[in-house]
Amino acid sequence: MEVFRLATTTKEPVAAQVETAKSPKLRLREDGGLQKMTITTPLFYANGSPHIGSAYPAIAADVMARYARLHNAEVHYVTGMDEHGEKIAQTAASQEKTPQELVDSIAGEFQDLWEMLQVKPDHFARTTPQKHKEIVHEMWQRCLDNGDIYKKDYTGWYCVGCEAYLDQDEMSEGHVCKIHQKVCDHRSEENYFFRLSKYWDAVKKHVEETPDFILPTSRRSQILVWLDDENKRDFSISRASTSWGIPVPKDDSQVIYVWFDALLGYMSSLLEEDDPATLDSVLKRGWPAEVHVIGKDIMRFHAIYWPAMLMSAGLPLPKHICTHGFLTKDGLKMGKSLGNVVEPVPLVESFGSDAVRFFFGAGLSFGLDGDFSYEAFINKVNSSLANELGNLVHRILTLLRKNLQEPASALDLGDLAELESHPVRAAALRAPEAVATFYEQLEIPKAVTAALEIATVANVRMNEVEPWAKFKQGEEEKRTAIRELLVMAEGVRICALLLSPVCPGVSAKIWAELGLNEGAEGMEWSQTSWCWDAIPGLAAGKKPKPVFQRIDVEPWKGL
Repeated sequence: MEVFRLATTTKEPVAAQVETAKSPKLRLREDGGLQKMTITTPLFYANGSPHIGSAYPAIAADVMARYARLHNAEVHYVTGMDEHGEKIAQTAASQEKTPQELVDSIAGEFQDLWEMLQVKPDHFARTTPQKHKEIVHEMWQRCLDNGDIYKKDYTGWYCVGCEAYLDQDEMSEGHVCKIHQKVCDHRSEENYFFRLSKYWDAVKKHVEETPDFILPTSRRSQILVWLDDENKRDFSISRASTSWGIPVPKDDSQVIYVWFDALLGYMSSLLEEDDPATLDSVLKRGWPAEVHVIGKDIMRFHAIYWPAMLMSAGLPLPKHICTHGFLTKDGLKMGKSLGNVVEPVPLVESFGSDAVRFFFGAGLSFGLDGDFSYEAFINKVNSSLANELGNLVHRILTLLRKNLQEPASALDLGDLAELESHPVRAAALRAPEAVATFYEQLEIPKAVTAALEIATVANVRMNEVEPWAKFKQGEEEKRTAIRELLVMAEGVRICALLLSPVCPGVSAKIWAELGLNEGAEGMEWSQTSWCWDAIPGLAAGKKPKPVFQRIDVEPWKGL
């Protein structure tokens, strides 16, 4: 993945696959520590039930939020809904509901799905509450006072699905929207406009001089094409064609354009209950964001319009806009007409949240388009969680609970100098730095691979030492077997912690089986350090429970 491959002086970590260590990390750290992270998903359009394309960025952002929490950082993970616009009004009318009734029901569906997926946002943004409306009005007034809002007639091709007037490069022949594959409406109306052209050069300069502002770098190139001087223009920020939105101040014949409105949801959602609804309050509650996670189809709004609006209002810009690709099914773009849409709720109900999180976190390169097939999904999850990690944990626990009567440290059974050079310990000492580097590059698949290197080394060691055989060969060999298994168990403990942002349920089960009651919620990054203390859950006790059940792929082939 070439997303973060820029020049840097970052110290190269000692890890198995650190060709990307030459890439810079996201700018998350201050004074050497990870102290704060505000990360946002798109605010999903509340026109229908959440789909797998909604779950994808939500999982990625949740992984990063959990990683930051391991460092005890101040985390503001924002997800939520964009609730205004003509399309929502049309959908509500077709269902004989009010727009508010529609968005209220959709909000419940999103929140239920996040709970199923163990996605834990700190803020669920909605754009219909009064405080959000007040923030939008203040933003409007700041831009107006700065001379950046004016009124004029406008004619163009409008896509209701995109809630936007489209440029020629966004339409195919016949004025068909390339995303929604529907003919756009030719409209003429009087709207309020934002002086985007006034900030065109400043936005372009920021993109050029801040090479990690838009990632991956290939998307940055697209933004710079859009920012060519020949394309310089203003954009419409009000609509007269619908009444479902926030009225323009002092002109309720029009509503504020959904994209001017919705982008401010990132900010208004940060307000606490007793905070006055002001932009100054937002600045004290986590703004600016460190990372916006968005799909590549909404780059123009986030990378051009949004920075210009913030500049006009005198507000700081987010640090990074990280764009992910589209999801396909068996190589084809998902669509209801093709009958190949993967619905997230049945997916979680069939396979569990950890399996879904693991595949979308570890099985797909974030910056690129990713393909889903049930067979690839099951094989990936089985290979890593069931075979490589789950089977290792089960073997360690089964052998120790049969042969270790009291909790013990490996130091009680071996020489320190020999134990310090143990290959599992060496892998566990390498992994945290490499995993941290990859998480902080949003390289989640590589973070997972670096963490699982501990399990890989432990499995190799298990087959070399054959502790099950040593338990039959006398007391000294038994001591050797126990010592080896105790070292492997400590490696597993660290591996589980490193994986906890991606699959918190599996990690919590591993720690619980090890007798560590903190679970995933009680883990801290400092606990990735090697520890020689006795692990309580390894001694004689009941038969261990599998931490991840292997999935039978046969029923899902060809689906």
